[in-house]
Amino acid sequence: MPLLTPPLTPEAAPDSTKEIYGRIAETIGGGQVPVGYQMMGHTEAFLQDSYMNFRKFVKEGAGKLDPKIRFAITLATSSANNCKACCAHHAKECLAAGWTDKQVAEILAVTATCAMYNNYFKFKDLSGDEAFKSMPVGLRAHTFQKTSLGDQVVELINIVVSNINGCPMCTSGHVQKALSLDLTHDQIDEAVKISGTMTAFNVYHRTQ
Repeated sequence: MPLLTPPLTPEAAPDSTKEIYGRIAETIGGGQVPVGYQMMGHTEAFLQDSYMNFRKFVKEGAGKLDPKIRFAITLATSSANNCKACCAHHAKECLAAGWTDKQVAEILAVTATCAMYNNYFKFKDLSGDEAFKSMPVGLRAHTFQKTSLGDQVVELINIVVSNINGCPMCTSGHVQKALSLDLTHDQIDEAVKISGTMTAFNVYHRTQ
């Protein structure tokens, strides 16, 4: 199946897009323009927005979360948004940032466990039936407590995944848990901005 937006190579791009490509290669691409950005090159404003958001919130950060945590959030977000190519890329970035292979698997496991809870609690809310709200949950979630990621990282993942999956009860609950673990509002806000940045990439690339 042909790509909906095949890569627009630097050689074929208009001059204004080439300028953006040049900044991407210099600041985040290691001298190259990643293929994912070339696929975005057909819409210059989107290319510019995506690059600037990634550079600001993921690559450089706002100073609230360290790089390891930022890249864990990119992987969790890509998994929650079902972008296989993005997951493969961000798993490599997590390893480069210092996470182990086992911890990459744990990030994905926490994401999946959170999605399970989001599915159930969102149903309780959407059903409009008080009978469901009083029923015991009964779903096992020992994964949250039995990883080597640390409680703060687990809660930041839970916040961004719950937000993606549209579960108000889960999102608010995990925000309060994160605050109780001494995470700040600024740190939570940065995590959600990282996740929002990656969601734009995920939605665009999973359609290819």
